[in-house]
Amino acid sequence: MRLHLLTAACLFALSSCGSAAPPPPERPALAAILKETKFTAHGDYTGADTPEDRQPLQDAVDAAIKDIRTLPEPLDKDAVRSRLSALINQTDLYATEDRDEVGRYAVRIWRAAGFHEDSGLFPVGDERALARR
Repeated sequence: MRLHLLTAACLFALSSCGSAAPPPPERPALAAILKETKFTAHGDYTGADTPEDRQPLQDAVDAAIKDIRTLPEPLDKDAVRSRLSALINQTDLYATEDRDEVGRYAVRIWRAAGFHEDSGLFPVGDERALARR
């Protein structure tokens, strides 16, 4: 009886080994953006409109990056575009300059995810969205 229980336990342990989902890829370019302190002054951008806005804006961008990092390979353009569109919509009530900065982060995230064509998030194209610094 003891041998039967031991055999059953070993078989159960072996059967569950292959069922775990593989960890998501590292995606170092996304990790680098995630580590940045966001919505601080740089170039023509003077930083978040109010001190209270900086953290929620950063949290929104960071959440989008984390969501995209967990997507399986190969990354689906529509899934990434949808998540970035949700980020833009989520931050729509912030000041214009902050919304523009969110847009720049969205393009950077799109590119860091490995896509080279325009994201389709903006009618003006990604290059112009990035140039408005």
